[in-house]
Amino acid sequence: MRAAVSLLCTLLASALAQAATFEAKDAGDHYDVSLDGKVWLRTMTPKYDAGNREDTYKVYTHVFDFDGKGPITKGPGGKYTHHRGLFIGWKDTIVNGVDFDTWHMVKEECTQRHVAWAPVKTTANSVMQVETVAWADGKDKKFIDETRAITTMPGENGARIFDFQSKLTSAAGTIQLTGDLQHAGMQVRMAQEVAEHETTTKYVLPAGAVINEDDKVTGAWWACCSCEVGGKRYWALHMTHPGTCKDVPVYSIRAYARFGAFWEPTLEEGKPQQYNFRIVFSETELDAAACHKLYEEYAKSAPAAL
Repeated sequence: MRAAVSLLCTLLASALAQAATFEAKDAGDHYDVSLDGKVWLRTMTPKYDAGNREDTYKVYTHVFDFDGKGPITKGPGGKYTHHRGLFIGWKDTIVNGVDFDTWHMVKEECTQRHVAWAPVKTTANSVMQVETVAWADGKDKKFIDETRAITTMPGENGARIFDFQSKLTSAAGTIQLTGDLQHAGMQVRMAQEVAEHETTTKYVLPAGAVINEDDKVTGAWWACCSCEVGGKRYWALHMTHPGTCKDVPVYSIRAYARFGAFWEPTLEEGKPQQYNFRIVFSETELDAAACHKLYEEYAKSAPAAL
């Protein structure tokens, strides 16, 4: 009996200790989520500077290596500077007949600007960050209000789970979010160095999925990228929750490790739409069976309402 009580106390102490180690810190131009003193996630929120558009026109999130030393996702510069970490946008964002490019951030010089952080939400095994992002034109007139949340939690076998949620609300009538699979949707871009050894990149796809021309994948609710960064191989599984879109999304799977889901929604003013995704990073191999199991678990879940 004493042994059982002792074990229970140890487990409770361990759970409490784990809860206490979570930390979310706003550093002004970025926001870190750490566990056990190691950064897991860094969301970049620089103040917009028209004289330095390239570094400040977009809100995005880096995923860090498992030692917490630096990002394994891409920032500005390199092959396709607009590809950055975990990000969302549409090449053709049609607002009252004007085409804003919220992917490349060039047409009409539109921006995604961090507005404010909500109080962080923590549980015994997760941290949820919630921010407000304004999508605006070159004259700072907002056309979309976004609530963006990322929930960070540990997974099995040392994996790291990031639930990326975006709630978009039109502030300018009916808005069409369109483009193509390579330039729209919610996607991930791994570190620039992957583009320097693309032949080492591999993808795991669900049974029945079809790879078409131009790295287009149909028939998939998930895709897993396996690539090397800093001499280590990582597996990054991108999953789309079935409540996000009516039809199966189209996945893009580039060899330089930019991958994710494309769909084309329409926003109506005053009627917010919420999109939900789960990204799992692992240092242990994720084969098709493991990916499918993780997707089934996610598909059955009920994402938090923002």
